Amino acid sequence: MPPIPPTPNQFPQSIYGIHDVEGANFLQQNNCSGWLVHSVKVWSDASPDYTPLVNAGLRVLVRLNNGYGSEGTIPPPSGYDAFAQKCAEWVAQTRGAQLFILGNEMNISAERPNDGNGNSLPILPSDYASCFLKCRAAIQAKPGFANANLIPGATGPYNIETNYATNPTGDWIKYFQDVLAALQNQCDGIAIHCYSRGQNPGDVTNTDKFPAPYQNNFRGFLAYQNFMQAIPAAMRQLPVYLTETQPLINDAPNWLDDDTGWVRAVYTEINRWNSISSNQPIQALAMFRWLNTDPHWCFSTKPNVLNDFRAAIAQNFKLRLPGGAQPGQTLEQATLAAAKSKPWMPVNNTAALWKFAKANGLQDQQTDELSMTFNGEQYIVQVFNLGIVYVKVGDWGNIKVIPK
Repeated sequence: MPPIPPTPNQFPQSIYGIHDVEGANFLQQNNCSGWLVHSVKVWSDASPDYTPLVNAGLRVLVRLNNGYGSEGTIPPPSGYDAFAQKCAEWVAQTRGAQLFILGNEMNISAERPNDGNGNSLPILPSDYASCFLKCRAAIQAKPGFANANLIPGATGPYNIETNYATNPTGDWIKYFQDVLAALQNQCDGIAIHCYSRGQNPGDVTNTDKFPAPYQNNFRGFLAYQNFMQAIPAAMRQLPVYLTETQPLINDAPNWLDDDTGWVRAVYTEINRWNSISSNQPIQALAMFRWLNTDPHWCFSTKPNVLNDFRAAIAQNFKLRLPGGAQPGQTLEQATLAAAKSKPWMPVNNTAALWKFAKANGLQDQQTDELSMTFNGEQYIVQVFNLGIVYVKVGDWGNIKVIPK
């Protein structure tokens, strides 16, 4: 199945975000309509109701994991079918979320599953794609989740632990490319991670690169550009979520309790990227992380970093949607944005919307039928020569048209 077209109501107003739903109060206290990233283990964690967060103007990216550490972020291949069904069951019990990420940093050894004999199994791009496609099909088959977005897990930047015949050096950008190629445009967004080498504003835009054979890859935060440039042309209309960032101090994750302006600088850099109309925009940038699972990873206990974050939010960097649409659109505007997301398709002259269009003089179809969600309700949209036809699912007697 091709990508599910994004709709404006699945996005907040801004690019600001926090890894962990426990950071919601901070965003709300700062009047920020932003993002939360929630990582769950589908075999043991309860399926939450995210509706209160959504009603507060926040949006949640839910990361689905088989487990952590040697359990594997996804299971061994023999467990893909069971994992796909479990992911679908878990998702079907949630409320308020439509954006899901499958797994995490599949190229790093710490996220590999165990084969049962004490050996870790590398997750090759072809393996991951097989698991992903099973999970996506199972999730989107659940009632009410046909338009759920499943997003590939972010590749671990700067990591060379997974090599294979076509990637003998383990290049993380090549791994990322190979995952996307193996998915054959059957995903609904892109997730990336990147970090800076240091916690000063200048570290964010540092242009240092690695020595050969990784001489094209940035060492720090600008690695996001390597990932963006590696996205295939067919996926340039997809939303992009930068779901983890923080400073690396001496090559290890570590927040210093200093208000250096680093947080302002990373958001300024992503806003700069988004301001260039030819660039594929990035919709989210999430600070890692709110929960104090490790004092080096956690920023919620560091008042000076929180001050920096507040100042960043005050810059009020708005979200730019894929395809140039804007948040807060009307139904007609959302319909137009969805219609523009599809290429022309062959004519199906037996479909109900095609017959309606013919009866009303709209001439030939220019797209196949496509689905979109608006205010939590599902619509069918189709483009014809002289107009764009849309109808709410179940309200088949109330088909409407936007003249072209």
